[in-house]
Amino acid sequence: MKPISTFKISRNWQLILLFAALKLLIHLITNTNYELHRDAYLYYAQSEHLAWGYVAVPPFIAIMGKFATALFGNTTFGLRFFPAIIGSMNLILIGLMVKELNGKKYAISLASLAFILSPFFLHVNTLFQPVSFNQFFWFLSGYLILIMIKRNDPKIWIWIGIVFGIAFLNKYSIVFFIFAFAVSLLISQHRKLFLSKYFVLAIVLGLIIIFPNLMWQYNNNWPVLYHMKELQETQLVHVRISDFLILQILMNLQAALLWIPALLILLFHKKEKQYRLFGFIYLIVIITLLLGRGKSYYSMGLYPILFVFGAYFIEKYLKKYFIYIFSSLVIFMCLSLYGSLSFDGIPFYSFEQVKQKDAFTWEDGVKHDFPQDMSDMTGWTEIAQKVNKVYLDLDEKDKANCNIFCDHYGQAGSIMFHGKEIKIPEPISFNGSFVFWAPDGITKDYMIWVHWDLDKNNDPEIFLPKNFKEVELKAIIDNKYFRENGTRIYLCKYPTERYLNYYKTRIGELKNRYQ
Repeated sequence: MKPISTFKISRNWQLILLFAALKLLIHLITNTNYELHRDAYLYYAQSEHLAWGYVAVPPFIAIMGKFATALFGNTTFGLRFFPAIIGSMNLILIGLMVKELNGKKYAISLASLAFILSPFFLHVNTLFQPVSFNQFFWFLSGYLILIMIKRNDPKIWIWIGIVFGIAFLNKYSIVFFIFAFAVSLLISQHRKLFLSKYFVLAIVLGLIIIFPNLMWQYNNNWPVLYHMKELQETQLVHVRISDFLILQILMNLQAALLWIPALLILLFHKKEKQYRLFGFIYLIVIITLLLGRGKSYYSMGLYPILFVFGAYFIEKYLKKYFIYIFSSLVIFMCLSLYGSLSFDGIPFYSFEQVKQKDAFTWEDGVKHDFPQDMSDMTGWTEIAQKVNKVYLDLDEKDKANCNIFCDHYGQAGSIMFHGKEIKIPEPISFNGSFVFWAPDGITKDYMIWVHWDLDKNNDPEIFLPKNFKEVELKAIIDNKYFRENGTRIYLCKYPTERYLNYYKTRIGELKNRYQ
């Protein structure tokens, strides 16, 4: 009788899975330390209105939100589950890429630790945003490109086309990577791969995947262009070249001694010429983002690729001293991470531990005491709870006769998220994709109004009494860590003819923009 064979996992695979599990465990333990980020509430709201596109993003993140809430309900853990999973999958890719380069266990360990101990990736893999998925798709694209050029296998074009298509449905910034890759391949020794029929097939597959989103954009008068214009005027205008370049170092400072030498070797070392296009990709992406005033984190999908090459080159060229270099780099990574815990808004420390006077520059170019992302991960639950209370205190007949109006998607999405169990009315907002779902006119007599606006010309104490017959201030948010501290919640009754006309005209103007 033959013995039953047992399935064995190689030591390298054991190592890869160990690091992936460690990364996942870190996030599963910490992902409820802070509230959801304001943007997460927008993506949740979009998951309740599935479509092929939205004002600011394609549909992928909304689909992930629908999966998350179907599995875990409306919970912070649920929405942050898939970003944690995708962060863990990056460790699988790191192991696969090192193995493809013929690297061994030390290179796998060094590249994996560079990723796990990165304050930036610890932070973004906590957020329910397209960023985590975007970085994964960039990294997966790099892995497929490596396979194609190393094995000289043009059939990989098919997988590259599919990944590019899905990545486009997640975040449009994949076009920066596509452009950089196309130019880099054209000037590299691998340019003949363009002549393959599989390259044409990859283009066709990619276009098929993105076609529904392009049609949605076309049918809605290209909302992404309005969003980009607004982004340029309100946020990207504050991006400075010096800050952008400095942050490329700081965001992955823990692995600077790994990825910077890797970039130099890729660009200038003759023996590694076959991989030079990865150095070109990095440079072209950085230059493109600088010219377009892109945010510093847009390039972060490139760094895991450089982590891999850095670890591989050290193992390959400094094998005799590897254990000493490995130990020194890991110690440096740990010290760098420890120094970043109170600076980067990683969800391990409290607000008081992170607080540093005027140390953090927000997207508006102004310095604050807390990281912007941290300040955007508190206050929302309180807003929703107070709005829920105002709504529940109404008589049953008045509940059916009540609207909720919010200044922006963070307020509106949080009320939707935390109010689903009590079947609270879907909030109205003139902000972002909420425009598509807003009614064309006001027909109800009651309105719960959530207001936060730094524009002194838009004072609700003046605006609301002119537009409603009765106005009562019900609550004020008092949270010094909240970016929108002082948010006010009003109960307004009986809108005037003036307001009914104003609302109808305003929502009409906004909707016409997308027709």
